[in-house]
Amino acid sequence: MTTAEPRHPIGSGRVVTGLVIAAVLLGSQTLAASAPLRSDVRLLLPSEGLLAGLGDGLRRGYGLAMEQSAICGVTPPTLQLGWLPPGADPAAPLRAASRSALLVAPPAAPLEAYGRLADQQRITVLLPLQRGRSLEGLPQLRGSDRLWPLVPGRSLEVDRLAQALLSEGIKRVMVVRDRTAESQALSERFEASYANGNGQVIGPTAAPLAVDGTDRAALRQLVGDVDWYRPPALVVITNPGSRLGQAIQTATWPETTLLAWPFPVTAAMDQRQIGVDPLSRGPGWSAFARSFERRWGYAPGPVESAGYDTGLMAALASVQAQGQPGWDLAWFSANAKPQPLCRALKLRAQGQAVRPMGASSRLDLSPGVPPTANLQLSRR
Repeated sequence: MTTAEPRHPIGSGRVVTGLVIAAVLLGSQTLAASAPLRSDVRLLLPSEGLLAGLGDGLRRGYGLAMEQSAICGVTPPTLQLGWLPPGADPAAPLRAASRSALLVAPPAAPLEAYGRLADQQRITVLLPLQRGRSLEGLPQLRGSDRLWPLVPGRSLEVDRLAQALLSEGIKRVMVVRDRTAESQALSERFEASYANGNGQVIGPTAAPLAVDGTDRAALRQLVGDVDWYRPPALVVITNPGSRLGQAIQTATWPETTLLAWPFPVTAAMDQRQIGVDPLSRGPGWSAFARSFERRWGYAPGPVESAGYDTGLMAALASVQAQGQPGWDLAWFSANAKPQPLCRALKLRAQGQAVRPMGASSRLDLSPGVPPTANLQLSRR
């Protein structure tokens, strides 16, 4: 069964309460035989696997933005939900679905497939949870002029780590990474960012070292190299809980060597540590976090804030200016002063360039280019 979310009277207090939305299963090649109703926005979510649990947080953040836009006097856009297996090409399932004006891609979406879809259907696609290596090649993809990443890429975290080390006067570091392709890309980004501040990567090759966390000989060599070069900091580019990270935590390092991680520091060590919290924040974070916790009873995280920013963009796109809605996002300006939602909606209706006050980033984005944000440091 497919139904569209009803448009409630403005100020009725019932808009998206409980997130009354259409539920459409997109796991097969065709949908239900009955013709589905058209919706303004279609939100796709992963139907299975580790990413499936992100759906609730995204919907709650999105729903809060809809409730707030209704309070501002704007009828929220209609919404339908769809589910796809992680990594699935959306083209065939969506051909059998009703056409929506704005498509919200699932987390870690295959960007080539969504770029083709955006180009073929001339539809704008929001990417609320896209953060990995795929963003690096996004500007070169077909349809990238219609793909809008809403949260900062992971490269922002290594940039922040480089800035933190430089600000503490640490101009020489050793860098070790695991053997994944993403870790390689992030270590290269760190090296470039660190060099921009006149920082220098030292060590046997004067470049990031690739080490397998299960290779005991390589780990012993790394310990020996750090003992020889005595870097003020050892930067470890890996994921939380990785074999390399565990090996680094159990090894013995010179007392003067700071361990630096591109993720939050949680476990205490004899060693001094510095890390980066991946919860990126924009100018609207504080107000969003208060409203979200009051509405849902728990503190929001990156998923909820990404859903909220998605809702901000959808609400603004639905507003008509000079008789036309703005589903192509031509009204958006990364250079405009960030505005609270009610003010942004009013300016949008007047036909002015608008940039809402983002929760998860500064929303200084553009097609194919993710936004920036403030990232907090953690220390032990």
